[in-house]
Amino acid sequence: MTDFEYIDKPEQLNSFLEKAQYSDWIALDTEFIREKTYYPRLCLIQLATVDDLVCIDPLSIQDLSGFFAWLQQPQMLKVFHAAWQDLEIFYHLSGQVPKPLFDTQIAAAVLGLGDQLGYARLVEELLGIQLDKSQSRTDWARRPLSHQQLDYAIDDVRYLRQIYPLLKQRLQETGRLNWLNKPFERLTETSEYTPDPWTSWERVKGVQLLKSKQLAVLRELAAWRETLAIQKDLPRRWLLTDEVLVDMARMKNRELTDFSAIRGLSAEQIARYGQLWLGLIRQAQALPAEAWPDLPRRRKLDAELSLVADLLMVVVNQQALAHNISAAMLASRAQIEKMLTEGRTQLSDDWRGSLVNELFARILSGKASIRIQDQALSIED
Repeated sequence: MTDFEYIDKPEQLNSFLEKAQYSDWIALDTEFIREKTYYPRLCLIQLATVDDLVCIDPLSIQDLSGFFAWLQQPQMLKVFHAAWQDLEIFYHLSGQVPKPLFDTQIAAAVLGLGDQLGYARLVEELLGIQLDKSQSRTDWARRPLSHQQLDYAIDDVRYLRQIYPLLKQRLQETGRLNWLNKPFERLTETSEYTPDPWTSWERVKGVQLLKSKQLAVLRELAAWRETLAIQKDLPRRWLLTDEVLVDMARMKNRELTDFSAIRGLSAEQIARYGQLWLGLIRQAQALPAEAWPDLPRRRKLDAELSLVADLLMVVVNQQALAHNISAAMLASRAQIEKMLTEGRTQLSDDWRGSLVNELFARILSGKASIRIQDQALSIED
């Protein structure tokens, strides 16, 4: 028996928004496709209040401005699981990120339930319910959607509204609710969802194989690809693959005919964009060395500092054990090494730092030491 409302008419949506406008919190999820586009194409919005479950069809309702305005109500908390992609969609369509928000995946990690825990695993862990996964490959843009597809979709908020109060209670009981403030604030920063073509080279597969001057070429070409992908709303790989970009950055000569030797470039592409690419390559190669980009290299610690890093990782593991969270969630070896090479004693300014910053400072200043007694480890002045 269907226990949710399928909303595909503006008057239905307006009626629901009016009814739910005083909700203290709502649970949200989306279904989308992006195989053939740069930006994800929103196909379904699932929403739950304490009293109602609804599926909103954005392919039938063309004007969602009222919904996005309703979503910005500051007194209403928006609950997501793994919120980033949902927030990216809402920001792309409305220019705003819904806030305030709560991400159950981050909350679960803070409570020691698991890093990057999937929704189905979390439902099973907290509610003992195994979710149906048969519709995971659904084409959500096709209409009409079947009852099975809609039931699968609504489950994403049906149980999310049950999980949120349980997680909130555990966070309050353990004194960890405020640990989430900074991670959630970062999720609402619009810069998280604004593509920057000029930095897109950093995410190209194979970038670590290039030298600094070649990276300058890659930066120009990747920025061109990203900009064109955004303009045409096409997947960037449809324009040029990462492998082709890297091969172009390695080109020793600067002639149009050299492109034909690169596997994956068609004659049509070369005829259309070849001169433009040559211009970008020559422009990059003419830059002075100080203008070349460089990948952040992990500085190798000397033997003494490496031992210090080992010691601080003991602190990380001890604190993770004491608070029943994974050490990987608290800090990685690479983060510790970066902190030491930069001459810092503070890991971060969020909840992770609150667990280790003071201990790090005391140990690094010689005011505290690690002691083992009766096969138990402690940190003492």
